[in-house]
Amino acid sequence: MLHSAAKAVLPKKPPTTQMPAAAISPAFEELSPDLRYRLLCRRAARGWLFNGAVYLVTAAVLAPVVVPQLNAAVDDAISQVLNLKQKADTAAEFISPDFAALVQKGEEIAGYPVTSGYGLRDTTNLPAGASADHKGVDLAIPKGTKIKAPGKDGDQVTVRCWTDKNGGGLVAEIESESFPNLWFQALHLSDCKTGHYRTGTVIAKTGDTGIGAPHLDWRQRERISDKHQHPQKQYLLWALTGREPNANFTRIDMLRNAIIGQESAGDAAIVNKDSGALGLGQVMPNNLAPKDADGNEIKNSGWDFETLGRDLTPEQFLADPDAQTQIINHQLAKIFDAQIAAGKSEDDAIRRTAATWYSGQADKADDTTPQHWEGDPSKAYPSIKDYSDDVLARMARMNDANSDPNSSLAEKIDEKKRQKAASDTLQRRRLEQMDK
Repeated sequence: MLHSAAKAVLPKKPPTTQMPAAAISPAFEELSPDLRYRLLCRRAARGWLFNGAVYLVTAAVLAPVVVPQLNAAVDDAISQVLNLKQKADTAAEFISPDFAALVQKGEEIAGYPVTSGYGLRDTTNLPAGASADHKGVDLAIPKGTKIKAPGKDGDQVTVRCWTDKNGGGLVAEIESESFPNLWFQALHLSDCKTGHYRTGTVIAKTGDTGIGAPHLDWRQRERISDKHQHPQKQYLLWALTGREPNANFTRIDMLRNAIIGQESAGDAAIVNKDSGALGLGQVMPNNLAPKDADGNEIKNSGWDFETLGRDLTPEQFLADPDAQTQIINHQLAKIFDAQIAAGKSEDDAIRRTAATWYSGQADKADDTTPQHWEGDPSKAYPSIKDYSDDVLARMARMNDANSDPNSSLAEKIDEKKRQKAASDTLQRRRLEQMDK
């Protein structure tokens, strides 16, 4: 230990400032609230500057690659949304209310009778195991009848096949791009192949697998909730014919007008002096009022009751052109759809429908035998072939001259297309402005 005098002669060290250790490395939570706030702001500013610089460099490097792809992806997404909306708008506006209606027991779809409706039903006369709460509609339909992928031209339809051991037999589950909110099931099939198909392609064939005799159980379901819905005519008809129902509806209108032009020249009150045929389509009286073996009229029957739900006297029929039109349309649609479902071309279906209307026999569409009322040479009528050819020619002239009374429908569809194109252009311009 040095003496105090010795200490006095030692060189003195420079004074050091003493600071609390905490001031050198402070804990964040020990800072005052205002210091903590300013420190957080400074850190955030530095982070923004650094991230901004990184983003700018990355954008400069990748812009030639990413931006065009991003723009293309955005354009494609917008186009898909607009296309989907246009399809929905078109379908909602232009499909006939008759085809949008629900399928009911007792009706005919594409020429096949609906034997069991949707919902609760009496199972007394049904095969054992049949459900009392029916989730679809049943059609009496021959085994091997083709089922086609429903949807707009060019769209894809996905089919999944499986076997329901609880009575449904071979089942096809059908999803179409054209109907984004729905999917369908066809039960009791004889043939089905899983895969992706274009619309109009054969995807399955009806059969008798599962419970019951040969028939088709058709079901409609909501895609998101998976709930069953009461099936609508348009989708079932589409699957059985492979053709869009509203397009079919236009054809039937044209076919009706062609037959009216051939039969009555548009006179709703005319009566054929030989046969007694009535009105616009020259409907035979016994088609409105069928009679039993004793010659008594059968009530609640005939084309009028089938179409309108009521019987008409000949006088009432002649006085009601609208009722005549509905009855003619209903009958022609049944005949025409059955021909399409049988695989006939459109022209063949038209000629065979005309032959059926004229003679009751589709297979005689090429019969050149001259026709006479009850064999009387003085009461001559065109041959079945001439009649069928004339109806087809009338329809061709309607198409060529655009004289179809429903041509406004085509004009509306064209207008929809123009609106869609304009909307697409507007959306792209907005995106270009946003990019700038």
